[in-house]
Amino acid sequence: MGLKETMAALAAKNVDELTYSDVTDTYIYYIRVDFDPVGIKFCADENEISKYKINAKAKAKLTYCQHLAMARGGHQAMFMPANMLLCENAEPIFGFRELDKEKDTKRHMKYLRNEKLAWEAPEGKAKLPQGKCYGIYTAPLADFDESGIDPDIVFFMLLPYQAYHVLNDYMAATNRSSLPFNHTPNSAVCSGSVWAYVNNTANLTTMCAGSKTSGKSDMSMMNLFIPGTQIKASAAQFLKRISETGGPSVLGKGGQPWPGLDVCKGCPLFKYEPVP
Repeated sequence: MGLKETMAALAAKNVDELTYSDVTDTYIYYIRVDFDPVGIKFCADENEISKYKINAKAKAKLTYCQHLAMARGGHQAMFMPANMLLCENAEPIFGFRELDKEKDTKRHMKYLRNEKLAWEAPEGKAKLPQGKCYGIYTAPLADFDESGIDPDIVFFMLLPYQAYHVLNDYMAATNRSSLPFNHTPNSAVCSGSVWAYVNNTANLTTMCAGSKTSGKSDMSMMNLFIPGTQIKASAAQFLKRISETGGPSVLGKGGQPWPGLDVCKGCPLFKYEPVP
């Protein structure tokens, strides 16, 4: 079966028939994302760890951003226990430690230059319950089919205009016409993903200084987080729109095959008709 036939078969599936591999193929083919979507599982049950499909293990501590980078670009499926996290700002986000007012304020002073705000920032970030997360499983989204578990969050690193397309179909799938996002002075990826999980809604963040350097993120990229319970419905809505309009683009009348096709609106030089 050729690629077009494969994608047509995908579009014919209903949401309950979609696999995580199908979701991955959909966004790679139609949105041209540069990196594979990543599934994130916050481990709340130690007995579940044996179910994770793991093909790599960190030899030294890594940041959360680095684990995601290995999954999105290196196809590495890894489990990060609490004692292997190399990021002090991320530790309280995942409930791996309590906040320390003096030290955490000091860590945020370089961003906000105000002691009151520098404490309010870490205090106000989204967090998992203290001591309830035993570690974090990160893997290419397609790997979750084999593991037989569902991701808590699906993470995309993509360009702003790609995120625009994904979020439009997400809104349609979840019956919403607008979305709020959560920006913090740092912890863009760790707190950004936990905020999406805790609030059960999509979140879009810029890079933070840590994710730019340790996650080796391109400055033009954005971080997009979609709850795992909503990703298949979002992909199904995307495929439905494509099947109805003929393509992923929403420019002009929509339906063009390339999501970023750019032509001057109303320009008389860009009039054409199909040749039979």
